[in-house]
Amino acid sequence: MVEPAGHALEPRALAVPGRPGAALLGCELPPRVLRVRLFLDAGISLTADERSEIRHELYGWLVAPSGAELELPGEPGLSWRDAVVTDASDWDSLFEDGSCELAFTCFDPVAYGEGKSSAAGTMTVGGTWATWPVVTLTALAGSSVKVADGLGRYVLVERQFSAGDVVVMDFASEAVTVDGVDAASGVAVESTFFSLEPGSHALAFSGCSAHTVEWVERWL
Repeated sequence: MVEPAGHALEPRALAVPGRPGAALLGCELPPRVLRVRLFLDAGISLTADERSEIRHELYGWLVAPSGAELELPGEPGLSWRDAVVTDASDWDSLFEDGSCELAFTCFDPVAYGEGKSSAAGTMTVGGTWATWPVVTLTALAGSSVKVADGLGRYVLVERQFSAGDVVVMDFASEAVTVDGVDAASGVAVESTFFSLEPGSHALAFSGCSAHTVEWVERWL
């Protein structure tokens, strides 16, 4: 596999009259291109027709118009999502030792690592990029449940709960369900669905008898 030594950012800037250069407004993280050398290794016992069949099966497998999840031998435990083949070299040979180079464009450029979960109030998030948690609560009988972090951000759901109701908060999609039924109407307008940066976190939970926080480590 051949990959860039780092992520080149795409800056957003604005020219300011009377000032040299420009004012940096922010940066975007563009898609990541990973180049992979693919070896046919079909074996000398295969006929030309059999080798052709393998190649065409491979072509079909590599076409994923909606994107696919990419796992590479050189990156154990990591995967990239929304990956599409955007370039392919010619085969250097159509015989058993043929190889080619494929370019995978990962439109989600931050790799997904190991899934983690915690039923405690404190947790440590690994990786090198922020991740979005999924919080599952077992509600107490009452009128609200709440999850808050140490920075003052929180998600508050207000409605009548019965003891044992299962509340799932998906922070990435800003979705809340109660016993599998959409409960977005109960989310307080001041709620903020927050991400978790790598490092230690302390979350506070109210209105529930149990909780679980799940997340996937993200790696640049």
